[in-house]
Amino acid sequence: MKLLLVMLMLISSFSTIAKPCDNLNQLSGLLGKWQSVQAHSTLQEQWHRVSDNTFEGSGETYTDQWQHNESLRLFNMPEGIYYLANVAHNPLPVAFKLTSCEGALAVFENHDHNFPNKIEYHFIDSEHIRVAVSGQDSQGFEIKFTRINETNIEDE
Repeated sequence: MKLLLVMLMLISSFSTIAKPCDNLNQLSGLLGKWQSVQAHSTLQEQWHRVSDNTFEGSGETYTDQWQHNESLRLFNMPEGIYYLANVAHNPLPVAFKLTSCEGALAVFENHDHNFPNKIEYHFIDSEHIRVAVSGQDSQGFEIKFTRINETNIEDE
């Protein structure tokens, strides 16, 4: 009997921890400016709140030869939360549905898209996130971002 009570307590505590994201406030850790400096490029991603139901963002990649931009958006619909990426090589924006939001991980998926199929935001702490972008056949990459502010940008 004691074992059953302990199991019920554990199950109920895990169910309160593993609540799905049902509003954008649970993803507010994304808000702000993020940067990743790599060997031959610098990537930046920034997010700001437009409303309780919409975050807008942008992603930029800078190299010695070119700059790549993408427009990003998170929005809450009756069907769930969606991540919308508008990139130059796609004729239309691509939507990814939030399929998991537990603890420090938010997973967005679109299995109908050629690449990527999945975008994962791992919230390491308030100053660091890791973004994993993956597709079929083990395609993918990871980007580790650090939170920056305007003075950090000017100093680099």
